[in-house]
Amino acid sequence: MVQAVTYQSDKQSVYFQGKLIVLENLTPVLSPEEKKKRKREIENNPYDIFSKYGDRFR
Repeated sequence: MVQAVTYQSDKQSVYFQGKLIVLENLTPVLSPEEKKKRKREIENNPYDIFSKYGDRFR
């Protein structure tokens, strides 16, 4: 069963080099159980996380 994820939006407007830029941060709204599950996954498998995104920084 696929669960729909909703997001909380946080917008900030900043000036950079004389131009107005709107920054938007989206944070998933998760149940406490889902937060614990994701936290455990990250803590138990840090190599998987870094290897997944490591290619972006090379």
